[in-house]
Amino acid sequence: MARQVRADPLGGPAQREVLSQLLAGLRYEVLPLAGVVDDAVAHLPAGATVTVTASPARGPEPTVQTAEALAAEGFHAVPHLAATQHGERSLPVTLERLQTAGIQEVFAVGGDAAPGDDRRGAGTGQRGETFDDGEQLLQAVRRLAPELRVGVPGYPEGHLTIPAEALEGSLGRKVDQASCVVGQLCFDPQTVLSWAAGLQAAGMRLPVFAGLPGAASSAQLMRIAGRIGVGESLRFLASGGAGVARRLASLGRYDPTPLAAGLAAAQDGGVVSGLHLYTFNALEETELWRRRLLARLQEGDHA
Repeated sequence: MARQVRADPLGGPAQREVLSQLLAGLRYEVLPLAGVVDDAVAHLPAGATVTVTASPARGPEPTVQTAEALAAEGFHAVPHLAATQHGERSLPVTLERLQTAGIQEVFAVGGDAAPGDDRRGAGTGQRGETFDDGEQLLQAVRRLAPELRVGVPGYPEGHLTIPAEALEGSLGRKVDQASCVVGQLCFDPQTVLSWAAGLQAAGMRLPVFAGLPGAASSAQLMRIAGRIGVGESLRFLASGGAGVARRLASLGRYDPTPLAAGLAAAQDGGVVSGLHLYTFNALEETELWRRRLLARLQEGDHA
């Protein structure tokens, strides 16, 4: 009986090369919680790109402070600026602080209201003094600090509350002023790549980063969710449905390898420029995963 040879889940030489390139330029997203800067220094590569989320429950100050501290440690810090937390009066002050810290890139999002607050501007406590949406915020950043690069979000599987037509129209209006598009979490590589290819076909030539979870455990996700409020840390569970929640709970820890390998295998024409890891502050585990996967890829090259 002929022996069956199992296919390498990391693919052949071409797929491995694409995967190595994707792993080389990761963006690590963190939540602005105590200890995250020390963890980044201890575990992440020097000079890595680290993005800092905006917490609807805690306001903009933790995001700005964390970004300043990361920049001081030599990281390429990218703070999230939320329209719900900034307005024409507060934004110039924030931008001046960020530029003084040497920060060269920000991420403009619409943002959520604080838990239990149904009005916009909950982060500042000033009714009517915040931007209407991420598009208006982006325009203000470009006007006040044209030298800054500004990333914007994209939604491979759509948005829970925003119609697809509105998403497409908003992104189409942003591309001339934005520097990159970062995809929300999606567990299907074909969906991500089809979405990115659609952006290219529509004439959007910005770099696109595919969003995937780091090697966080379900226990970490629940612990962080309790500290910052429902929203950023569990948004991908809601978008993926109960099946994703059950899968994470049963695994104990999510392994990003199949998703990353799937993106590399299906990559066509370089529609995805890199990977954006939603680490949920599991920096040690996520970076250990990346290094081990790179080692496996290098072993294959020398086999």
